[in-house]
Amino acid sequence: MTPDYSVLINAEEIFRPALKMMFRVTGLPLEQVWYDENWPSPLGPSGIYVKHNSFGKEPSRLRSQFLIWGMNHILLSMQLTARFCQTTAVLKWDGVAVGTIYIMRIAPNDLTWTGRNTSELVEDHLVKPNTISNPRFAMSLAYGDSPIDKNLLYLTCIKAMGDAAETGLSRIVPGVYTLGLQRTAWKMLGDNSEIEVGYSREAAVTALGRMIHDDKFREVYVWVQINGVQSAVGGYTQGFGP
Repeated sequence: MTPDYSVLINAEEIFRPALKMMFRVTGLPLEQVWYDENWPSPLGPSGIYVKHNSFGKEPSRLRSQFLIWGMNHILLSMQLTARFCQTTAVLKWDGVAVGTIYIMRIAPNDLTWTGRNTSELVEDHLVKPNTISNPRFAMSLAYGDSPIDKNLLYLTCIKAMGDAAETGLSRIVPGVYTLGLQRTAWKMLGDNSEIEVGYSREAAVTALGRMIHDDKFREVYVWVQINGVQSAVGGYTQGFGP
């Protein structure tokens, strides 16, 4: 990973396209093949650009799993060093470079953001929190009293999406628990000890979307209904165990 500290970028200007990227990536199989893709930031002239390494006539070796690992590593490093900046990260598997993630600040005319960009769905989650991609899914939310740093919430949500993808979105589990930095956590427990992991992913993004919409970053408690039936409870908390 090569950060360029001479080109600083506002943290949220990076986290917002990272959320869009990870929502798209984690909704697909871990072995999904990627070529070139981009996610512009809605907050400024920045974005995330993914490029696969060419191997002649061979198909791309860049997979969703590598993008999940790569983005988590980049964002965690930025948060720990408190240095959010233009960055190039080469992704390698078994010693072979399979692709590159670029976090870039550019002048509007320097690069055209093109490609199969389907960020509108997750952007709806972030600015219209009642817009849900799955019509079976509904969620209600209540704010707690304790504030949480928004960067920690972004990181935890992104990690929760990656954890869900690696567990398997269709897998049935008793509950889901993702621990972020400074004991910021996303957790969800299924009623009757059963929840489909994909619904936890939906809830994590939708809850953060509500906080972004309300500009209110605090502990939150959520209740998930599937087909109109109460199915799970959870939320974002800080300072407590599973």
